[in-house]
Amino acid sequence: MQLSEQALKERLLPLAADAFKLPDGVDAYQRVREMLPHIGAVDSELRDDLIYTCLATWMMDERELFSEEQYKEILAVALDDMHLFYRLGEKETDSVFTRTFSMLLLPLLLIAHRRRPFLSRDELLHVKERVLAYLAQEQDFRGFVVEGDKGWAHAVAHAADALDDLARCKELNAADLLDILQAIREKVANPQLVYNFEEDERLAIPVLACLERKLLKEAEVKTWLNSFIPLAQEKEPFPASYRQAINIKMFLRSLYFRASKADTAVAIGETSTQTLLKLVHDILNQISRF
Repeated sequence: MQLSEQALKERLLPLAADAFKLPDGVDAYQRVREMLPHIGAVDSELRDDLIYTCLATWMMDERELFSEEQYKEILAVALDDMHLFYRLGEKETDSVFTRTFSMLLLPLLLIAHRRRPFLSRDELLHVKERVLAYLAQEQDFRGFVVEGDKGWAHAVAHAADALDDLARCKELNAADLLDILQAIREKVANPQLVYNFEEDERLAIPVLACLERKLLKEAEVKTWLNSFIPLAQEKEPFPASYRQAINIKMFLRSLYFRASKADTAVAIGETSTQTLLKLVHDILNQISRF
């Protein structure tokens, strides 16, 4: 029998008080199976502070609490039509929490994979395809939902986190990284609203993860960056084109800022960093309205 939200909350609160230490004799995977049906709970304390934090703590535990098969089963649930694709296309309904917190499981699983590989290239390509398909179809772009104290939805930011860890998987090749960059471009250039919960910064992070792999040619990166120029210069329809331009400029500024950090030069190389900074700087000058 599936636990009710209240019963699950009562079970998790004592764990939270002890930093989610797994009690002796408790089967971590069985507890995960109890939590997954409530991954999109509207109760933000249950969803964020208890379920997700517990899952993150256990999945990142160095004692390896889950088998490879258990990780795969959790991944299959996260990607299925009742989780990542649950009522996809709806706007401003509570279904968004199921989708976005299923998405937020993917970085945990991908980190676990990179620590102890259990996914084949084909399986990782399936993850990539599902994430990109979700990102193309998601229509609920709310960041923090104040109404009803429902908390974070943050669809774009959570997807960016998943793309970051996906790009870091060595099984993905240059073509896969270009697919990720293209998906980021499409979501950056969103004419529906101006992002105001730091989605621009979160989207910049997987870009640098792609570059860190050192598989992409400079010309490919330049072509991708230059593709933002006509989008930012569109004048019609207004005000959608204006919102799109603002999102592009904020993203490029965030990318420039992150690229200027010292650790970026270490990660992608000094020459690549300087090239990236110059390209982004030049594009920002071209699309400036003032």
